[in-house]
Amino acid sequence: MSEYQYYEFLTVDQPLSDEDQQALRAISSRARITRNSFTNHYHWGDLKAIPSQLLLRYFDLHVYVANWGSRELLIRLPPSALSDEDLAPFHLGDSDWFTVRQTPKGWLIEIGMHDEEEHEWGEVDDGSGWMGALAGLRQELLAGDLRLFYLCWLWRVQAGEVDDESLEPLPGIGPLTASQEALAEFIGLDPMLLEAAAECGPGAPSGVDREAFIAALPAAEKDTLLLRLLAGESDVGAELQRRLQRQLAVEPALHRSVAELRTAANASHERHRQAYLAEKAQREAERQAVEARARRQRIERVACMGERAWEEALSEIASRKPKGYEIAANLLRDLQGLAEECGELSAFQVRLERIVAEHRRKGRFLEQLERVGVLPPE
Repeated sequence: MSEYQYYEFLTVDQPLSDEDQQALRAISSRARITRNSFTNHYHWGDLKAIPSQLLLRYFDLHVYVANWGSRELLIRLPPSALSDEDLAPFHLGDSDWFTVRQTPKGWLIEIGMHDEEEHEWGEVDDGSGWMGALAGLRQELLAGDLRLFYLCWLWRVQAGEVDDESLEPLPGIGPLTASQEALAEFIGLDPMLLEAAAECGPGAPSGVDREAFIAALPAAEKDTLLLRLLAGESDVGAELQRRLQRQLAVEPALHRSVAELRTAANASHERHRQAYLAEKAQREAERQAVEARARRQRIERVACMGERAWEEALSEIASRKPKGYEIAANLLRDLQGLAEECGELSAFQVRLERIVAEHRRKGRFLEQLERVGVLPPE
């Protein structure tokens, strides 16, 4: 299998100029380049540029997928979107696969995963669907939703990089957005650990929360915000969402320990295991019931046929055709079932052994008898 690498870049805040597109075309002659995106894949070779540098120069988001198990997500945010205070609870400096750093062009979030055991993943997923699934994370961060960082912290918990006494950086994560669910899949989070983390959390602000927040804003500040909105500042709404989120976060909340999260996740695993076993047992019982009904119908059929069932079996054997051997073996199996019910199994065995002795050289026929479980022992 040849190598496969997928690169996609997306700009949200500002479209690419003609000069930008020309510069990108010089990097790749076959990439698909639009006013908002750069997309290319490689079976041989690599992108002739460093993705993080392209992101800081032209784009806001980048997704990379390789068929040997590597995948990366890069997000650029404006300088005002985050602060060291926002990031402190997540202990980001302790991870080598997840970094957040401040650059002259803003914040750069880099998430890079590698799992050689999933090297066949790229055969069924060419990477083209991830950008659409993950792009919403950037707008959520701009609105003050920091649960992306919680999900990455949770991956460190899953990897055993966080001790059991440590407390979660947020009081749970509540119901996730579609983009956050996609990120959990992208980085390979244990669904049960994710379920445990989502049992608590504030979720999205309610209508009452928003109304109270707006009512508390001074009139002069409201006027300033409206003027900024009319002037075309696209981040006004995100700024207000961020302020609302931070105001709600001031309320005290209980933070669970890693040990408590693991206990809840293990309980979820056990519940799912028991549910799976119960479903499997039910499916097996239904299968056996269907087989029993089919067996009953077949036995009743050969009972009605009487001696004609034996004659039909012999005729199919004489045809020397694989399908005939299969039909004959099925008839003999049903005749055996009838004989067991009627207490005539000894007489059946005598007739069957006589047929097997006569057709001992028909290997395909004997294989069919073995398949249905009626081939006499040597």
